[in-house]
Amino acid sequence: MPTGSGGSGKEAVSTAALDLFAGNIAKLVPYVIEARNRMAAGSASVVQPGAFYDAYQLRSQTSGPNGGAGLQQRYFNVLSDLAEGLQDISNGMQSVSKKYSSAAELANMKTSDLQNALSAALADFQRLGNDSGATASSTGGSSGGTGTGTGKTS
Repeated sequence: MPTGSGGSGKEAVSTAALDLFAGNIAKLVPYVIEARNRMAAGSASVVQPGAFYDAYQLRSQTSGPNGGAGLQQRYFNVLSDLAEGLQDISNGMQSVSKKYSSAAELANMKTSDLQNALSAALADFQRLGNDSGATASSTGGSSGGTGTGTGKTS
């Protein structure tokens, strides 16, 4: 990850920082998996309201007519996607750090190499958006962006 060099306008890249970033992301994965496992069918509480029309509607929306569906299932799927995405980011950053062992090599990294390292995570987060019911435009997936950079793009 870039670190400032005293306001000179130049950036230095630390492969050790990539390893630290990958490790920190990997540390999040067990917590997400634990949350997902608590929501697994059979272990999570099923909403059991009284026997009247609005209560049945609430139960259906929250946990499905028989449990394991509805909003409960969507959260389970989102947590699964999040765990996979975080692990893929960690793996991708570790592979970049191994491939580019010095800051000089990393400074010459192609954009396509970074995109390839993170492509599995991108797919996970797109699936997360779909599983949550979000649309591409509400998650930023279809918005165009502008930016500047000095990395090679081929």
